[in-house]
Amino acid sequence: MDKVLSRLGHMSYDVVGAQILQTGIPASKANLIATTEVSVASLAESVMLGVAIMANDVSHFGFVAMLSLLSVVGAAWLLCRWLVNPTDVQRSLFSFDPQF
Repeated sequence: MDKVLSRLGHMSYDVVGAQILQTGIPASKANLIATTEVSVASLAESVMLGVAIMANDVSHFGFVAMLSLLSVVGAAWLLCRWLVNPTDVQRSLFSFDPQF
């Protein structure tokens, strides 16, 4: 049961991301975006594999945890910068409340 609950947030995030991609991309650019997404995901998997090979000892846990934290903080920073300066297309897709 714990495994199911622990994965629920991750799966929900993936569904929301897929929904945004499906509704926010013009049909003419869908193939380009999907190909780019797969390429970036493959690059990230290769980097993760390299880190796992280099930091395979338990003594490296702190380094790997800090690397993970920095990745999450960096992604949050990029998202916030993206939301601060929305384009006209983003405004049409999402409601931006200036008081929020």
